[in-house]
Amino acid sequence: MKSFLLLVIFLFSLPSWAALELERQWSRSTWQKPHMRYRHPNRMTPVLTKNLVIQGNAIDGIKAFERKTGHERWHLQFKNGVEGGAALADGKLYFGANNGQFYCVQAETGKILWSYPIHSESLARPAVVGGKVYHVAANNTLYAFDAQTGRSLWIQSESAKPSMTVRGQTAPVVDEGKLYLGFSDGNFSAFNAETGRTLWSKRIGDDKKFNDVDSTPVITANCILVSSYANALYCLNKASGSIQWRHDVGGFHPVTVENDKIYYPTVAGEIHILDASSGKLLKKIVNIDGLATAVAIDGDKIIYGESEGGLKVRDINNLNVLTSFAPGKGLQATPTIDKSSGEIYFISNDANLFKLKLQEKDRSFPWSL
Repeated sequence: MKSFLLLVIFLFSLPSWAALELERQWSRSTWQKPHMRYRHPNRMTPVLTKNLVIQGNAIDGIKAFERKTGHERWHLQFKNGVEGGAALADGKLYFGANNGQFYCVQAETGKILWSYPIHSESLARPAVVGGKVYHVAANNTLYAFDAQTGRSLWIQSESAKPSMTVRGQTAPVVDEGKLYLGFSDGNFSAFNAETGRTLWSKRIGDDKKFNDVDSTPVITANCILVSSYANALYCLNKASGSIQWRHDVGGFHPVTVENDKIYYPTVAGEIHILDASSGKLLKKIVNIDGLATAVAIDGDKIIYGESEGGLKVRDINNLNVLTSFAPGKGLQATPTIDKSSGEIYFISNDANLFKLKLQEKDRSFPWSL
C-alpha cells in the first residue's frame, strides 16, 4: 500500500505539458459524382470568406462549403474542373476554368456575373488589383479585364511555345504599376500593368527538356524571387531583370520570406532555408515524402504539405516535426491557414477537402494515459 501511494504521488508530481494536434473537423468530396479517371493534380489553394471555403478540383467543377459545418452551399460544374486557383475581391470570385472560359461569380451564391473565352485551360490563379483582373492562360496568353464588367482591356501573348511542360503556371503579381510573371517557355517578364507593354524579359529556364517558370514570384524590397523548374531560384533586379544571385536547385512552388529567411520548396524533395539578402543556404528540411507545397509560417511553426505524404507542422527553430496529418494519398495544393482560429484547409490528391484545427492538447497525467 505504501508503494502504491508513493507511485501515485510521483505520477501527480510530473510536470504538465501540452502537445500540438491536427484535429480533423470535417472532410468533403469535391466531386460532383464519382469517376474512374486517372488521378488529376488537384492544386487549387482553398479560398476563404467569412462563412465559406471555396474549392475547385481538376475533374468537374468548383464548390463552396460552410466553414463551420462543411455543408455544401453551391457548386458550378465545368468540364475538367478548376485547377489553377481563384482570387477573391470585393465579394467576387475570379478564376479560369479548364473548359476554356474565365469567370467572375458572386462568392456567397455562386451566381455567374460574367465570363470571357480564353480558349485554353488555366493553371494559375489570377490577380485582382485596382479594379483590373490579370490572368495568364496555359497557352502563355496574358489577359487584363475590367473587374466589374469583364471587358477586355488588353491581351499580350508570348510567341514561343515549349515542346514539353510540367503543366504549371505562375500567377501574375502586380507591384508599383508593373506586372511580373513567368512563362512555360522559360522567360520571366515585366509588363506595364496599365497598357500591357513589355518592359523587360529574362530567360531563366534553359533546361533541354523542361523550361517552365512555374513558381509565382515573390516581391521583396531588394528583388524578385522566382524559380524555374529545372534550373534555380533567382533574385532578379526589379528594374532590369538582371540576376543578383541564384541558388542552383529548381522549384515549382513560390518561396516564403520571413524574418530575413527564405523558405524554398525544391524539386529535389527538400525545403531549403536561405539567407534572404545573399541566397546563402542556412539549413535544409530533408526526407520529404515527394515534393513540398509552399511553406506557411505561423508564429514558431512551419506548415506545409507533401505530394506523396501528409500535412506537416515543424518547429521553426530546430525543424523537428511537432504533428502531422495523413489525408490518404498526399496533397499538391498549398494549404490555406486561418491564423486567428487555427483552422487549416486543403484539398488532397483524391479531391477531398479537409478542415483541420491546429491546437494544443493537454498531456499531463492522468489524461495522457
